[in-house]
Amino acid sequence: MSKKEFKEIVFPPGFLWGAATSAHQVEGNNTNNHWWVWEQEGGHIRDGSVSGRACDHYNLYQQDFELVRELGHNVYRFSIEWSRIEPKEGKWSEKEIEHYRKVVEALLERKITPMVTLHHFTNPIWMQDKGGWLNPKSVDLFERYTRTVVESLGDLITFYNTINEPMMVAVMGYLLGLHPPCRTDLAEFFTAGKHLLMAHGKCYSAIHETVRDRGFKIKPQVGIVKQIPYFAPFNPHSEEDVKQAKLMDDIVNRWYLEGIQTGTVAPPFGSGEKLDYLENSWDFIGVNWYTRILANSTIKLEAEQKTLPQTVPEGAEITDMGWEVYPEGFYHSLMSVKKYKKPVYVTENGIATLNDEQRCRYIIRHLYQLHRAIHDGLDVRGYMYWSLMDNFEWAEGFAKRFGIIEVNYNTLERKPRPSAYLYRDIIKRNAVTEQQLQKYSVSP
Repeated sequence: MSKKEFKEIVFPPGFLWGAATSAHQVEGNNTNNHWWVWEQEGGHIRDGSVSGRACDHYNLYQQDFELVRELGHNVYRFSIEWSRIEPKEGKWSEKEIEHYRKVVEALLERKITPMVTLHHFTNPIWMQDKGGWLNPKSVDLFERYTRTVVESLGDLITFYNTINEPMMVAVMGYLLGLHPPCRTDLAEFFTAGKHLLMAHGKCYSAIHETVRDRGFKIKPQVGIVKQIPYFAPFNPHSEEDVKQAKLMDDIVNRWYLEGIQTGTVAPPFGSGEKLDYLENSWDFIGVNWYTRILANSTIKLEAEQKTLPQTVPEGAEITDMGWEVYPEGFYHSLMSVKKYKKPVYVTENGIATLNDEQRCRYIIRHLYQLHRAIHDGLDVRGYMYWSLMDNFEWAEGFAKRFGIIEVNYNTLERKPRPSAYLYRDIIKRNAVTEQQLQKYSVSP
């Protein structure tokens, strides 16, 4: 982008601006889920930590929401922890249901729209002991949990995300073995993916039916949250790399999205069965985006690796996760869902870095590409930065810092970073100024 191209970009009226978290990463002491059990085994988390009290958001949510309000956010995406609501199979915790009701009410009191995710990576221990997502009953178990949440909280919630990154759950847990249950079985990957697709469809129907049956006045919007990496061949002239990029895109991105659109559980995950409750089971699409993944047919995953292998072009800017910063890929991934003709919310987009100047640059450059997609006809209605605060980054531990709010894990002190105030200024104007674009949009 040359200087003559800089011009203020304005977002649509009523645009939702905010940030996202997930329960296990920020609440602390989620002792009844399978991630907690896995952490206690030791040797799994890259920095040697366990989630422990995390950010203690479970107790400090009021304080955190005051910061959210001060930073001008009008939406907050968070997850409800299934293992708190149903700690034992069929046993519901009224105490925890009431806790989440207070969380939602605290947001509404501050005129912040709650966007609730019903499943964000973690399963109750009892559910995992029954086979997790390999068990066909997982679909009905998840539907039952969903109905319980909506019966109790559905008069307050406008936006629901059913499952966060379902294909990442299947890829990382059942194909690559990098997340619990650490399986590397292709057939199990297909089985888990199938059940995660069916569970979304059942969840969608359960939410709408429960709201109607209970007579709630709210008309909920229900969507999937899909990470949509931009897959490209490392060597565009290599037939093998081109084929691998398309295969990865078909399996990780297209299969799940097309399944929702058509209601078909297509091969290789299913046998082409058509499910009425699955077809068109979305009111919006939530897009999570972080990086481009270059398909390099010469790179193989080693068993002892704890992260996905990354092929990064020489001289490329990278994050502390080792991921390439490639904002143009964000545009391409966003435009790939235009065909479905649904409203789009960016439910996660962010960077792990200790260099907040890099975070500022990342935000501005990605918002530029987001606006480009809007200009080209994509109905985008909101953007949520990942993450509101530093947190437990799954198998990476606490070392990776994604937050626009810095967390001191010894004292639990919260401190907004300069990027939080940059973001506040963007929200206030509902625009990125010419000066902000000029300062941050050029790569180092």
